[in-house]
Amino acid sequence: MNITDTSLTPPAPPRSLVLWRRFRRNRAAVLGLALFIIVVLMAALADFVTPGDPLRLAGTPLTAPLIVAENPWGTDQLGRDILSGIFHGARISLVIGVVATIISIAIGIVIGAVAGYFGGRADGALMRLTEAFQTIPSFVLLLTLVAIFGSSIENIVIAIGVVSWTAPARMVRAEFMSLRRREFVDAARNLGVSDVSIIFREILPNALPPVIVFASVVMATAILMESALAFLGLGDPNYASWGNMIGQGRAVLRTAWFCSVIPGMAILLTVLSFSLMGEGLNDALNPRQKK
Repeated sequence: MNITDTSLTPPAPPRSLVLWRRFRRNRAAVLGLALFIIVVLMAALADFVTPGDPLRLAGTPLTAPLIVAENPWGTDQLGRDILSGIFHGARISLVIGVVATIISIAIGIVIGAVAGYFGGRADGALMRLTEAFQTIPSFVLLLTLVAIFGSSIENIVIAIGVVSWTAPARMVRAEFMSLRRREFVDAARNLGVSDVSIIFREILPNALPPVIVFASVVMATAILMESALAFLGLGDPNYASWGNMIGQGRAVLRTAWFCSVIPGMAILLTVLSFSLMGEGLNDALNPRQKK
């Protein structure tokens, strides 16, 4: 009789390790992660690299880059240090991206989960609400909300989250509709588990992977929306943000290109990092990928 010694079988690697191996196969995703880490370090080290208020007068207005040691990236038309604005602006961009994404994903999960799990009239009513939001261009709705409630950074973040929930809601709804008839859901119902517990403890963890991937898109879009608002003069002037720097630099774009180009490159690389990481997360969380 043949006896198999299971003790010699190597244990399966942790899921986190498997996901990392899949993620790092995508070189573009690793590049995106490196860019994201740089932005995070800029935000964390802003007070050490460029201490003081980034909105203060730091030198002669419109000093070009690489001319004055105290202002290596130059100054804007008000004499503010561009390097300081870039480092401190990284904080604002990350806060806007993360908080607005949390708000939009949270709203989308609740609406999509209820619609996809219960179906029927609840699904119909919530999908009509979603379609009503989608008929209005997101940026137009954002402009309206900011014009009504004000352009403070808090209002901008909340407004971006409110106008960005429709796509996550549809995605969550589709996942719930495909999972609500699975055996593990029926087993939970037969055991008397409440609908709320089934939604958030049984189905939602299995529906999250595509939502997590899409969150990178929402973060990138949130940063671009804030930048567009600031470019139009609707940003919060009390904070040094990359969008504000671009908006204020457009007045001297012909003579001092660096006032707009440098923060524009910061936005470009940050948004690119989110996009590349989202692609890598999609590869890592795809169950069809090989281990």
